[in-house]
Amino acid sequence: MLGYYKRLLKRARQYRKDKEGVAAVEFAIVALPFFMLLFGIIELAVIFFLNSAMTHAVSEAGRQIRTGNFQACGGAAKFKELVCSEMDNMMDCQNNIRIDVLSQPKFKDINMPDPEENLQPGNYANTNAGDPVVIRALFYYQLAMPAALTRMETHQGSGYRILESSTAFRNEPFPAPGSCPG
Repeated sequence: MLGYYKRLLKRARQYRKDKEGVAAVEFAIVALPFFMLLFGIIELAVIFFLNSAMTHAVSEAGRQIRTGNFQACGGAAKFKELVCSEMDNMMDCQNNIRIDVLSQPKFKDINMPDPEENLQPGNYANTNAGDPVVIRALFYYQLAMPAALTRMETHQGSGYRILESSTAFRNEPFPAPGSCPG
């Protein structure tokens, strides 16, 4: 019986000295948090990129209204197309963006509707020379990572983040609506 314990003790010492496979075990312990952090950073970068692209698109499309060049084009659907073309149709822009173009005689009278949890058609007001205008775009971005891991969703349990961009200006004193931008 004593020989059995000596062999068992000898084998235990060998296992304690053996370092093969330690790196694999340590990586297995650290891998999940590492990849969660890595993919969370990538998702955040995509969100910042989309928000930047949308801000640029809203600004450029708003310029067409401000100078009187868009008024001859049509309404909300055409303006949405213009914004999405400025975004290079990223991430299914047509189905995931809501655009509100509102105008009142004074800026203080313009009230933007609350962002809806579901994607509603936006409001579009035809504008004339000298009108105050506020444009707001809401992009509903479906998160790739589980929201429980990243905590980047706008409404808890929804799985999406609402990106918002807006611009406000007073239309230039254009004489008449110009031609529709190509």
